Amino acid sequence: MRLLMRLCADSTFPYDHGYHHNLQGFIYRLMRRAGYDDLHDRKGCKFFSFSNVIPPTRTIEKGSIRSIVVASPNEDLVRTIQGELEEMWGSDIKLGNMSFRLKGSRLFDTELPEDFHDCELIAGTPIVVRIPKYQLSKYEIAPARDYDYVYWRKEHTPTAFVNQLEENIVKKYKEYSSVEVKSLQIFEKLRFKKQVAVPLKMKGKETTVIGTLWEFHFQALNGSKREILQFGLDAGFGEMNSLGFGFMNLMDGKC
Repeated sequence: MRLLMRLCADSTFPYDHGYHHNLQGFIYRLMRRAGYDDLHDRKGCKFFSFSNVIPPTRTIEKGSIRSIVVASPNEDLVRTIQGELEEMWGSDIKLGNMSFRLKGSRLFDTELPEDFHDCELIAGTPIVVRIPKYQLSKYEIAPARDYDYVYWRKEHTPTAFVNQLEENIVKKYKEYSSVEVKSLQIFEKLRFKKQVAVPLKMKGKETTVIGTLWEFHFQALNGSKREILQFGLDAGFGEMNSLGFGFMNLMDGKC
């Protein structure tokens, strides 16, 4: 399930690309008000994702309308957040250096059909895949320093990206659903679009996260594979979903 927030810019300001932690904090505050106090402190995946402030433009003009979409496989979580937002309509929301007024919100579903052909999922925000140190030699990756992990980059083998992505989505799905999943190939055909470096504040420190944008094509999807991909569509692909990475969209007219 998904939640759409509509925002109106209070003034004219540049688009702040380092807003992720601020938006995450705003969503966590809504969750706490909705009774999900423990979600912030739980280790591992939080099972929600969110879009960019869209559309992203170099400058946001006063009075212009922007949107944010929050998605989760947990329908109750999304519905209770929507209930909290309804009481906040007209309130000011500050995201980093950007200031908006909440104009409204609504719920909607983005679901994969039971059976279809030529379906396409597209990354709305960069997908983060980190390859742990013990697997670097497997993919013939030799980092300049002794890192604990390496972000997948376009110069690395796509096999490393696909393997880590499949391992991540299955692990999250099993943790969320408590359903055992047999080994299966999830990603059939994918197209690399571009690599991006995203500024991020983590634990009071400035850092840069490397992510990549992709399109994913599927055919004749059903059964466990469909359920796992539906989960990924809501919870996000790859890592750091609760910081706004790996937010996924279903391409209209592609199913």
